Amino acid sequence: MESPRPPETTSPPWQPGTRLAVGILLLILTLLLLSRLRQLLVPVVLAVLLAYLLHPLVGRLTRRLRISRGLSVLIVYLVVGLLLAGITAGMGLAISQQVSGLVADLGQISAEIPALLDRLATLRLTLGPWTIDLATVNLDPILASLSSAVRPLLTGTGAMVASAAGATASAVGIILAVMVLGYYMLLDFGTLDDSFLAMVPPAYQKDFRRLLDETGQVWHAFLRGQLILALVIGVVVAAVLGILGVRFALVLGLIAGLLEFVPIFGPALSGLIAVLVALFQGGNWWGLPPVWFGVVVLGAFVLIQQVENNVLVPRIIGLSLNLHPLLVLLGAFAGGALGGVIGLLLAAPTVATLRLWIGYVYRKIVGLETWPRPVLGPPLRRRRSSLLARLRARWRARRTRPSGGEGRGG
Repeated sequence: MESPRPPETTSPPWQPGTRLAVGILLLILTLLLLSRLRQLLVPVVLAVLLAYLLHPLVGRLTRRLRISRGLSVLIVYLVVGLLLAGITAGMGLAISQQVSGLVADLGQISAEIPALLDRLATLRLTLGPWTIDLATVNLDPILASLSSAVRPLLTGTGAMVASAAGATASAVGIILAVMVLGYYMLLDFGTLDDSFLAMVPPAYQKDFRRLLDETGQVWHAFLRGQLILALVIGVVVAAVLGILGVRFALVLGLIAGLLEFVPIFGPALSGLIAVLVALFQGGNWWGLPPVWFGVVVLGAFVLIQQVENNVLVPRIIGLSLNLHPLLVLLGAFAGGALGGVIGLLLAAPTVATLRLWIGYVYRKIVGLETWPRPVLGPPLRRRRSSLLARLRARWRARRTRPSGGEGRGG
């Protein structure tokens, strides 16, 4: 007679206090490890962004051509590599020359700022029948504050541009690491959600799936749209400044495109740099005085911003991240301090993601409603002034109002 098999033993569950203590210990060890390996965060983050941007293209290519995902990733990598190599070969020399010239000019401009402000204090402008004489206004406190604020800004911008150019020349190792990591991430990018879900208790898998979906919406609403918007603004700014005859138009367009990622003050900083370059470049083919040429460049930037806010942003970005501007600004400062340029550029979606996940944990802890509102806000559209809104409402009411004969005849 066969002896009975012993019952299978199962691992006993941990007590709640043990789970809490081990969880806190693992969190502390993870934060310590990340602080020690923070130099590796930049290539890892860039590889994740590269995989995220190329994932839809790889998936579409796999479905349409009915080939393996590995072959699709290889084809996409070859095409992207050839495009980047062509762009670098065609524009690398021109950009490097303009970068060195712009850095030198920014250093000279920062030294000449006080003399320029002294000349502005005695400026007299004539606009038809009107005359503006700044000598009659005491601008000394304002000009002193402006000088103390603008000079470090220009010096820091020149140093940042120079360091970015130097980093680009010596970043072959980082680029190779990003490409290799991005390749392996792309191979399994479609199955990462299921791998994460497998580590979550079944009762919370639905919540975790929703958190992953809303996190994807945050980065989709920002990253792809912001990348297209930065490319469009960079090309438009470079073309407009080239037509106006501003020096270093190509690099200024590149700066304007990159600063589109910087919330709130990025576009203003790119416009300020272009106006100062126009003021100090010495001459222009329109024959305008430097002050008027700077005004023209400023007007061009204002016009570009109006087109961007009213036409491009609603159509390209689509949904907003539903963040208060102060929170975005504080996140930009924190991202710049912790992650450098990458942290500054990705501050807005990072803050939105942290708000989503930390808000979920907080609401679970205190017992509030789990999903109080959607993570994304309404489409980004500039609010019209109340006067314009009233005029349009009256015009529409007048168009739809029935005529007198129709009203009397019933």
